Amino acid sequence: MSIAEEKAALRSVIRAARRAIGDDERRSAALAVAKSLGHVLSFGDVNTVLGYMPMRYELDITPALELLKGRGVRIAYPLCTDEGGLRLFAPDSDESFTSGAYGISEPVPERSTEITADELDAIILPAIGFDPACRRLGQGGGYYDRLLARSSCMTVAVGFDCQLVEFIPTERTDRPVDVVVTPTVVYHRAVPVVKP
Repeated sequence: MSIAEEKAALRSVIRAARRAIGDDERRSAALAVAKSLGHVLSFGDVNTVLGYMPMRYELDITPALELLKGRGVRIAYPLCTDEGGLRLFAPDSDESFTSGAYGISEPVPERSTEITADELDAIILPAIGFDPACRRLGQGGGYYDRLLARSSCMTVAVGFDCQLVEFIPTERTDRPVDVVVTPTVVYHRAVPVVKP
């Protein structure tokens, strides 16, 4: 089985498990992840964070983003481009969104401030699955992998416990994240120390 086939099979299994989660568990998971994210992003100088508007069945990070906004953090959101990339916008208000690609709410450029990847202090990104080594299985479009390739800020993947698996198969273009957060665990990627 090829890596692409392994990924497709894993996506199918995890999506089914995620769809089976009840509303009460979804709400409690969102609050638990918000609390953990609050701790993860409380260190250092975090002024601008890229969040996301969840698709159906994805973990709702609205409580986490509201917590960060309460600390004065500027929240930006991605806008998918026709070229397979992401543009980043900080909306002027809660009314600065429209339904975009894949039915995801996206910021309206005319009612938002465009920012660059260099302005981000952290990226919170969704995933289909992840493992304890902080490897991430995305939707398969590579949007976030291309963004991570041009950003050096902290990256945090979030999701439900059922999305955590023992091992995520990866390819050369797949980018691991720095931290994985679920309602019950937080994993930090081991970064090797480079001697001068």
